Amino acid sequence: MPRYFFDIKDGHSVIDPGGLICANDAEAIARAKTLAIGISVDRPMVDPERRVSIRNEAGKEIFSVLVHSRPLMDPAK
Repeated sequence: MPRYFFDIKDGHSVIDPGGLICANDAEAIARAKTLAIGISVDRPMVDPERRVSIRNEAGKEIFSVLVHSRPLMDPAK
């Protein structure tokens, strides 16, 4: 089964050194979407360029998903 690498990009990159083994591109894309949601919850900063990029074993980017910012809660409400 192929290995995929999930990098975080937002002006500078956080490179995934180990990657994950996935059955195929579709499974890797699903994992990237889940990862993007987790990042948006853990780090809700506003950055319209922040995304999760998937590289295959050859190092080619096969997909990219934006990390949406979580809306900030208004403490007055």
